[in-house]
Amino acid sequence: MTTHPSRSEVTVGDDRRVAWHDVGDPAGRPCLFLPGSSSSGLAGLALDAAAKDAGIRLIALDRPGLGRSGRAPVRRLVDWPDDVAELLDQLEIGRVGVLGHSAGGAFALAVAYRLTDRVSATVVCAGSGPYSEEWFRDRARMSRTSRMYYGMALRAPTVFGRLMASSTPRTQKGIDRTIALVARGSSPDARFAREQPERMRISLEAVADGFRDGPEGPTDEARMICSPWGFEVADVQAHVEWWHGEQDGNVHPAAGRAMAARLPHVTAHFVDGGHALLFERSGPILEGMRADRP
Repeated sequence: MTTHPSRSEVTVGDDRRVAWHDVGDPAGRPCLFLPGSSSSGLAGLALDAAAKDAGIRLIALDRPGLGRSGRAPVRRLVDWPDDVAELLDQLEIGRVGVLGHSAGGAFALAVAYRLTDRVSATVVCAGSGPYSEEWFRDRARMSRTSRMYYGMALRAPTVFGRLMASSTPRTQKGIDRTIALVARGSSPDARFAREQPERMRISLEAVADGFRDGPEGPTDEARMICSPWGFEVADVQAHVEWWHGEQDGNVHPAAGRAMAARLPHVTAHFVDGGHALLFERSGPILEGMRADRP
């Protein structure tokens, strides 16, 4: 597995552990990184060099039940930023940039909505939308498989968790096999697997790390994203930089356009690329974290 620095941990009010990786420039502008579905903050290591170049201290978070962070009581997405506020208080950080990738995009929007005064910049790459909302389902061009996947997370969470755990490569051999399989294709993500296999390896190891304590944590967060969020996308008043690859096979660009059309203050970038766009174009995307916007 990839060599990585040890995690840091704090305890939040209800005696739960919250863990993260510090990557990038330790003296840089503080930014919170929220990686994709089931991924621990280990995924942030794939952005280490780019964050250093951008002068950013990237706090790559383990969300509840992933990596070393403890599970949280069942709650809505809008309630989760309370963990972030307490973490920032303990780290003595007043304002922070927020970067969300894939499912982490939903969590980034929740922070931007709930902690507006503490967010200096919000960047979302291939972010997930509110699957419980009809307007999103109608426009997101979700595949039948995706609809089944999210329906299972809500109605059959135990089965969902077992299925996710069984399909997640956990060993070095399994991760190598997955990289080789993806690299055979012709998509931008296949190109990424061929040209930057170590960064893809970190991303896959972060998912394996997300399942280190079993499938319950990843299942909890899938249910949270698929349930009503507790806020409307149109009510996010922070300015959002939205990035999306036109060849994204995980989150269709139509979903990104639906979200960009709903956000009241957004700069949208729809460019050539796949779901790994954040890691392929780290420099330009992280540049958006250097702004200081309300």
